[in-house]
Amino acid sequence: MTKVAVIIVNWRVRELLRECLSSIARAGGLDGVEHEIVVVDNDSADGSVEMLREDFPNVRLIVNADNVGFGAANNQAADLTGAPYLILLNPDTCVRNCALRHLVDRLEGERDVAIIGCRLLNADGSLQRWTGGAFPTLANVACHYLFLDRLLPLALRPRPLYLEGDVGDAIDVDWVSGACMIVRREALNGALFDRRFFMYAEDMELCQRVKRGGWRVKYDPEISITHYQGASIRQQSASIMLSSLKGPRFFFLLNHGRYRTAVFDILTLCGFGCRFLVYRAVSLLGGGRVYRERARSSREYLRLAWRVWREPVQRTWTGR
Repeated sequence: MTKVAVIIVNWRVRELLRECLSSIARAGGLDGVEHEIVVVDNDSADGSVEMLREDFPNVRLIVNADNVGFGAANNQAADLTGAPYLILLNPDTCVRNCALRHLVDRLEGERDVAIIGCRLLNADGSLQRWTGGAFPTLANVACHYLFLDRLLPLALRPRPLYLEGDVGDAIDVDWVSGACMIVRREALNGALFDRRFFMYAEDMELCQRVKRGGWRVKYDPEISITHYQGASIRQQSASIMLSSLKGPRFFFLLNHGRYRTAVFDILTLCGFGCRFLVYRAVSLLGGGRVYRERARSSREYLRLAWRVWREPVQRTWTGR
C-alpha cells in the first residue's frame, strides 16, 4: 500500500517543475518508503504535460482543461490516491537534505499532530516569513501592513500574522504554508481543501479546521526546502494577484463577519498606500532597483485592494 503521496499542482512553470521532481528523486529521502507522486496540471500550455510524459513517466498525471485553482487541483489528487500521508509541494520548490523523509518521520512520531510545515528559504538562503504564523486578526493585520511590528516593543505586539524570524526548535502554530506541508489524511474528515477557496488562504482554513477537530499544527525549522516563489509570482496574471488579496480576506470574513472585514479592508488599503509612499521615497533617494520594484508592486496591490474593497462583501467566493 502506498504510504505517502507527494502532490504537486503546476501552472506554467515547466522548468521549475522539472527541477522540483528531480530534487525529490535526488534529495527527497523517500527511497524505501512506499510513495507516489501526483502532478495536477492546471492548463499550463507551456509544454509541462509533454515534459512530464517524456521525462517522468512514473508520475501520476492529471491534466485539467482550465485552471481550476490550487485547492481544487489538490483535492483532485487527494481523491486519486489512498495514501494516509499527503505531502503538498509547490512546483517552484527544490527539496534538500531528505526533507520529505524527515516530514514523514516527524508526523509518524507525533500522533496528535495533523499537519507539519517546514522552513521555506529564498534562493539566497534567507527565511521566507510567510512559512506560517497566527490566524489574522485586526491587531496583527494592522501590525503587518502598517509596519507596527517594527515599531512596537515585543511585549505589546499581538501574535504575528507571519513568523517574525527564525526559530531554533519546532513550535505549534496556527497555520503553515501550503507550499510545503505534510497532512495526516485521518485528520481531514472530508475534503482536503475547502472548495470555496480558489487560491490563497486555503492552507489557513485547512489548518483551522484540523485544529478545531482537536489536532495540532506544527512548524519544524529543522526541515528546509528552497522556494523560488518570485519566479512564479513574476508571471502571475492580474486575476491571480487579485486572488492573493481575496483569499485571506475571505478567510477573515468567515471568521470575523462583515463589519470587522470592512476595517480589514481599510487596513489593507492604508497598508499598501503606506508601503508605496515609503518605497517610492527610498527609491528616489537612491535606494535602487529593489525599492523601485517594491514601490511598483505596492502600487499595483493598492489598485487591486481598491477593487476588492468596492466589491460587495459576500460569504461565498470561488476566486473567479
